[in-house]
Amino acid sequence: VRVFRRPPFLAMEVLAALGLGAKELFNYNRENFKFDQDQRLERETLRLEMQVKRFELFREDVRDLVELTVDRMDVYHLVGALFLEFCIVLFCEGRVQASAPPFLLSLFLLSNACAFIYLLLAVWLSMHASIAAHSFGVRLLTRFVRLPIPSVRQMESLRTQLRDYEKQGVANLLRLPFQDKQEWVQRGDHEG
Repeated sequence: VRVFRRPPFLAMEVLAALGLGAKELFNYNRENFKFDQDQRLERETLRLEMQVKRFELFREDVRDLVELTVDRMDVYHLVGALFLEFCIVLFCEGRVQASAPPFLLSLFLLSNACAFIYLLLAVWLSMHASIAAHSFGVRLLTRFVRLPIPSVRQMESLRTQLRDYEKQGVANLLRLPFQDKQEWVQRGDHEG
């Protein structure tokens, strides 16, 4: 009976080949981890930028609506002030012929006084509406349509370090390419 013995260096070569293969798998998966984390960071950054742009559009819409009301009230204010001036001119310099009957003169003065009161009320209310619309717009912008600035915690969750890769477990560290879908454990998943 002849016994076949393997030389000891053959076992060493097999172990070296396995070690080299494991090293290549480790490096491949590490590069894959870095690539995936870069993609995740770009995706989250794009999401945050889109969210900020969306809220900028909301803020622009609020400003446009407030500006529409404020501008309209400013026009009412200007027109009302001009008509008030006409009423004052009619009171001061308006000449009624002396031969006019007294009831006609009293109707003229009464209608002019009513117009003055209504125009004064219109000017006052248009000023009040303009100020109220502007203050309501400021309130909307400061309380309800704030820009979504990410918190320090959210920014910290986007950060990735290579030591996070080392916490993935042996199955993910030495996974064969294209074997299964690779699921990386994120920063908060393994700390709790």
